[in-house]
Amino acid sequence: MGVNGIYGLSGSGMDIESLVKVGMMSKQNEYDKMAQKYTKNEWMKSDYLNISNTITTFNNSTLHDYKLSSSMNAKIAESNNSAVKVSAGSSASNATHRVEVESLSTNAYLISTATNITRLNSSEPQSADLKDVLFSSFSVDEEAGTVTYTTKTVGGKDRTVTNSLDDTAFSFTLSNGTDDPKEISFTFKEINDGASLNNLASKIKNSGLNITASYDADNDTFFISNTKSGAGNDISISVSGSNPKNSNGAIVYSATNTMRFFNSLGLTQSENGELTGSALSFSKTSLSQSVYGEDGHIKVDGKTYTLTDNKATVDGVTYTALDTTKDASGNRRIATVTITQDTDAIIDKVKSFVSDYNKLLSSLYEKYDEKADSNYKPLTQSQKDSMKEDQIEKWEEKAKKGMLYHDQTLGKIIQNMRTAVSSKVEGLDSDYNSIFSLGISTTGLKGQLVLDEDKLKKALSEDSEAVYNVFAKLGNQTKTVNGQQVEDTSYNGIAQRLGDIFTEATKSIRTRAGSTSDITEDSDLNNLMRNLQTRMSNFKRMMNSFEDALYKKYDKMESMLAKLGTQLSFVMGGNS
Repeated sequence: MGVNGIYGLSGSGMDIESLVKVGMMSKQNEYDKMAQKYTKNEWMKSDYLNISNTITTFNNSTLHDYKLSSSMNAKIAESNNSAVKVSAGSSASNATHRVEVESLSTNAYLISTATNITRLNSSEPQSADLKDVLFSSFSVDEEAGTVTYTTKTVGGKDRTVTNSLDDTAFSFTLSNGTDDPKEISFTFKEINDGASLNNLASKIKNSGLNITASYDADNDTFFISNTKSGAGNDISISVSGSNPKNSNGAIVYSATNTMRFFNSLGLTQSENGELTGSALSFSKTSLSQSVYGEDGHIKVDGKTYTLTDNKATVDGVTYTALDTTKDASGNRRIATVTITQDTDAIIDKVKSFVSDYNKLLSSLYEKYDEKADSNYKPLTQSQKDSMKEDQIEKWEEKAKKGMLYHDQTLGKIIQNMRTAVSSKVEGLDSDYNSIFSLGISTTGLKGQLVLDEDKLKKALSEDSEAVYNVFAKLGNQTKTVNGQQVEDTSYNGIAQRLGDIFTEATKSIRTRAGSTSDITEDSDLNNLMRNLQTRMSNFKRMMNSFEDALYKKYDKMESMLAKLGTQLSFVMGGNS
């Protein structure tokens, strides 16, 4: 309706809404062209970001494997003796080694050896409750917050005392020989709430000392062990030399309780399947007890190495000792370890690279060669309003094609990829210094790679490091460009080169389109889109003003026609 809402009063019969719409058509067309341009830039930005995500994923995930010597120079390690397990890194020499495991490293390991852990409360001879192990009587006054208990001193004398529930009933310091000691303790309240030998084991395990513990209820046996082997990793248990007093001045027999508890366990060191020494015994003159792991020894090619965790790495080969290399009669048996190149694994890696590279290159060419269909442009809002959702989706699927047709940024990425794989690796003292020398060739106009496995096998047989050097080598060379020292990538393997290319490509795309869907980031397309947004906003305000002016114009026309109609009626009526 009009600005003043008086259309039709004159009886002119004019369709004012249609007239305004026609008057606005050229302005709307101009606005729609800006909106379509904005949409195309938005689609182009989306395509750029998709490509950036693709090459970033390829660079950080897929390509990473082809830069590793462990992948491109894989080795096989074999031992003829089950006492020694071996694995070889890429730096290991292809050779045969003679190995003898003289002894295994052991863990500090304690087992309670008493037939049954002593319970002062004999009503449950194999109770897991600390209450039964520590006290022959135990009663609580909840209202007063106190506990009255009977404990037995190390000398065997019974003592009945009353303490606060919050007092510490049982406490010791645990150490592993390398980290700061930790205190393990229980209050009388915890014990009254049902603390058990299993809870004690949990506190030891959770102390952060690489010391674990467990309680076997079926056999009434307590275990403590250091998870790390070797002489530097021990189990040390220390107790206080005197019983403290609480805030009320009453003696708390925590030290007595703790000493008697450990003495009742009969904890004894177990080593190589045998109990060694006597059980730990605590007293006022023996407040700290320790047991230690032992180092093992392995002899490789005549030289003896110390084992702390039954592993030794020598010249890129890791030897894991599982047993001593002696037969049932105790006679020495020398293990033979053979290191060879894993040709099949390397060939599989090269085949995988060819496939991965071809897929990526093909996907980039697909966008680079994709032409736009001039019959499909971004839809205007009025066009969308007249279409169904699935029609809009199908239309835009076609309209989005060709956003990066022969795009300069994308074309440079493709060209750099092809140059990187086709150029030889400088600085190699070998005839095998390019992918072509390894049996890889290109086919077609779009640089797809093809592998001849027989040529690759021949290359590996003549130069065992050929694949690693061509693919993964880092040349660490520089050159002078515009007076500055920069990396000379011609000395790098092709996987390293591609990594540099993709890193630079990501930067170029960020300059062109930003790094996220947000357009506030500074980039060529974002700046253009923000400028379009401003122009469209200003133009929209101008359109609204122009539309209002048209309505006012027709309002005025209607008013004049209505006035003329009234005057004509008066004249005609006056002559009748």
